[in-house]
Amino acid sequence: MMKGPKILRIGQAEENDVRFLDSDIGAAHAEIFIDNENNVFLTDLGSRSHTFVNGHIISDPVILQAGDKVRLGSSATYDWEYHILGKRTERREEPKKVSKTASNPTSETQSTTKTNQSQETKKDPINRDLWIILAAIVLLLFLLNVITG
Repeated sequence: MMKGPKILRIGQAEENDVRFLDSDIGAAHAEIFIDNENNVFLTDLGSRSHTFVNGHIISDPVILQAGDKVRLGSSATYDWEYHILGKRTERREEPKKVSKTASNPTSETQSTTKTNQSQETKKDPINRDLWIILAAIVLLLFLLNVITG
């Protein structure tokens, strides 16, 4: 288990601690902060495609709880519990929001620790099916163009 305080940057850029090579993920997409009491905070860094906890878009820092599911953009999942805590647990439904009066967990200095899990690119089955349908339509249009000359 990682001990706080520590910051992990998540995104496409090389300098991130956790990298996703997915076009839907921003260069600096999100950030995880672990405080001295080992509370784990997740913050979206103003990404276009958003950060989700248990299917809900987050706009303020959220304290992650055991079982919370994190998704970046439309399809990239991040198994934060396995990466940070070294375990997998059951799912919670609602993220716990951080009070607006709480200190900002993103103000600490950035950690230089790199992760062995540098690329997580699990895709949502619905998203994959949409790409298959799109590819079939493009193929049909190409064949129609060839046949009609």
